[in-house]
Amino acid sequence: MLGTAARKMIDKPTIHEQKKAQNILKKYIELKHVVEDYRLYEEELKRTIYESETTKRLDQDELYANKTANAVQLAQNQKRAAEECGIIMKALERAVHMIPDEEARQAISLRYLKGYTYTETLLYMNRGEKSSTMDRRIKEGLLSVARTLKAWGMLDWPIGD
Repeated sequence: MLGTAARKMIDKPTIHEQKKAQNILKKYIELKHVVEDYRLYEEELKRTIYESETTKRLDQDELYANKTANAVQLAQNQKRAAEECGIIMKALERAVHMIPDEEARQAISLRYLKGYTYTETLLYMNRGEKSSTMDRRIKEGLLSVARTLKAWGMLDWPIGD
């Protein structure tokens, strides 16, 4: 007897689930920016947290302490957001990597992970083929990604709504 996860891998995702998967993929570049921004300022944010701990011990001024607490909370929220975005990014990368057809995988990678427009993707992959061939590849790739995200339970997450 098949378990729930295996059954989800076999069952075709609904139109709604396919659209949800596409919307999550569309967020990839935005997620990447959050992670890259955190990495760029990570040392500064860590320093803010460290220095605030030192300041709390030295200065009990309530106004200053509130500003310090706000800065620490902001730094911690940025760290948490970057970690969560990184988890989603890696899952999307793995789901795209699992697309069985190499050309469908490349089309999805260019279109969603690298942020190419539809026209740029078509031009990049154009080997004398029609746009209907590209449409079929993208549809096939999205179906595969939707099936994988569904099996992993990610389509239930509040992402891409």
